[in-house]
Amino acid sequence: MTETPPIQKGQRYNRIVIAVFAAGVLSFFIGMALDQYFVGLVVYSVAGLSGVAALLYLRFVSPVRLADERQQRLHERASGALVTLVAMVGLPVVIGLYLFDATSYYAISPFLWGAISAVGGLYLLWGGIYTLFRYRS
Repeated sequence: MTETPPIQKGQRYNRIVIAVFAAGVLSFFIGMALDQYFVGLVVYSVAGLSGVAALLYLRFVSPVRLADERQQRLHERASGALVTLVAMVGLPVVIGLYLFDATSYYAISPFLWGAISAVGGLYLLWGGIYTLFRYRS
C-alpha cells in the first residue's frame, strides 16, 4: 500500500475544514429559516471555532502542508487583486461621498461612516503588516 503524498493530505484536510465552515453557515441559515436563531447560531459558532482551531493546528503545529507553491502564488495574486480592486473602486466612491456630504446633496449615514472607517482600518492594518514584512525580509 502506498502512502498518500503530503500535499494531497493537506488538500484533503483543507477540504474537510471548508466543509465544516460550510456546514456551520448552512446550519445558521436553516436555524433562521426555522425560527431557531439561537440553535443555528450555536452550531455556526461551534463549527466556525472548530474550523479556525483546525486551521491553526494544521498551519502551525502539523507537518502537513495545506498548499503547494502554485496554490500559494494563486492565493497571493487573488489577495493582491482584491486589495487593488477595493482601493480603485472604493477610494473614488468615498471621495464622491465626502464631496456630496460637504455640498449637502447627500448626508453620509452612520452605517456608511462605519463602513468607511472599517475599510480605512483594514488598509492601515494591511500597510502595517506590509511594512513589517518588507523590513523583515
